[in-house]
Amino acid sequence: MTSELESCQRTFDLALRDAKLEPALAERLSTPESDAVRRIGLYRGNLRARWRAALANAYPVLSALVGDAYFDTLAHAYAREHPSQSGDLNGFGASMPGFIEACEPDSQYRYFADVARLEWSLHVAYFAADVIPFTPQQWRDIGSAALLNAPLIVHPACAAIASQYAITDIWQAHQSGGGFPECVDIPAWTLVVRPLWKPTIVAHSASAHAAFVSLQQGQTLDEALDAACEIDPGFDIAAQLQTWIATSAIIGAAI
Repeated sequence: MTSELESCQRTFDLALRDAKLEPALAERLSTPESDAVRRIGLYRGNLRARWRAALANAYPVLSALVGDAYFDTLAHAYAREHPSQSGDLNGFGASMPGFIEACEPDSQYRYFADVARLEWSLHVAYFAADVIPFTPQQWRDIGSAALLNAPLIVHPACAAIASQYAITDIWQAHQSGGGFPECVDIPAWTLVVRPLWKPTIVAHSASAHAAFVSLQQGQTLDEALDAACEIDPGFDIAAQLQTWIATSAIIGAAI
């Protein structure tokens, strides 16, 4: 059975999200209604500001793309549909890409959802577990034949993202010295990596994306090569593997 305190707390929570519910809460408080409404408003303003700040921290490129006014509206609408379920706001924005995809009716801006997916992957990568990659000597000790037949270990921070839009170029345009692409309707394959402590991205080809996804699924390097060669028979696995190792996307082999 719900206690009076729990019921009042629930009413307070709902009133913070919807001003129309303020009178119902004010009636249950001992303070004068005018004071109660004012204080509830302060709580609501602080809560929205914290939610907005958490989303802006996770989605700086999206915020720059849409502008402050639109982002304020987006953050408020998102919070109403997906209120935080934890005291840790680092996970608050997890549903934003799907929310944008569902609520953005203008096809001209459909790429916003995939930009958000890329940014959320970067955000998650920041908090991913640390790992110790193989040393150069450990890689040399494996041998080519054994390496081809081994599943490779993917860094837990990595995410491989495929998009119909030029999200790699869009993200890079918002970094130092970047320029916005002339056309956004160009497919892109992007790999989120964390070579040291700062997440970043690596541009992939369709074949490299297929190979990396295969490795993420636990397949061997030889099987990943097959997946890549179905798209590009000339795929250079040696060069691509060097890139993955250099960026700590691949940290070892399961042998």
